[in-house]
Amino acid sequence: MKQLVKLNTARNCLRYLIKAYKIGTIHVPYYICPSIKAILRKEIVNVEFYHINEKFMPVKNFKSDDYILYPNYFGICTNNVAELEKKYRNLIVDNTHAFYSKPMGLASFNSLRKFFQMQYGILDGAYLFTEKIMERPFRTAEDYEIDEDMTYEKIVKNEQRLDLEQIMYISKTTEKIISSVNFEQEKISRMNNFYKFAEKLDKTNELSFSLDKNEIPFVYPYYTHDDSIVKELERQGLMIFRFWEGLPANFDEYNFYKYLIPIPLY
Repeated sequence: MKQLVKLNTARNCLRYLIKAYKIGTIHVPYYICPSIKAILRKEIVNVEFYHINEKFMPVKNFKSDDYILYPNYFGICTNNVAELEKKYRNLIVDNTHAFYSKPMGLASFNSLRKFFQMQYGILDGAYLFTEKIMERPFRTAEDYEIDEDMTYEKIVKNEQRLDLEQIMYISKTTEKIISSVNFEQEKISRMNNFYKFAEKLDKTNELSFSLDKNEIPFVYPYYTHDDSIVKELERQGLMIFRFWEGLPANFDEYNFYKYLIPIPLY
């Protein structure tokens, strides 16, 4: 039975799993947050990168017992996760974009910080779901002063701080904030925003996808060659981040970085 481990970051959830399962080789998509790649470089682990197609599915087959990291991209890939889970018993699901998704695979993790940072000023926090628990005396992350005015500069500075942190338990500050969050209301608000953008943009969205009935997306993923939409969204006060830098331009996945606009739903 999977247990909940509350850690400081999603990337350190992955480090925890590498250590707990003594993973020697792990398959990781090229199209993933650079912080994950940076963490893997710090671990004594062999990384085999794989490509994905336009449906965000791996384009290669793995051995049934391979350790595979698969991100639930934008929170819209739960069906992909279910399909991969049937084939690979050591699937690790990165639910950083899918906080509300149920635990699947060998283990999974999400991110309180990613999902609720803009609304509540959360600076750390991730939930790991795993059957293998390490009996180690990890420190608790340091408390911090709550700042609900999260600018781009503050987010980048916090990311740089987190890059240096070891595996730690979630801070008491984040625990306190989260204890007062109405998760159901947040879910409703996020879905209302999603359908608001879907109504306006579905007809011109070059990305074809349909939500599973239980999916609560992280963003509305709008794939377009028209850059003017970004300027308009920023005029509306939305902070637009491109996912993710660092891919060669000759990779098919580079098109996701160049043309996919992740419209925030907070």
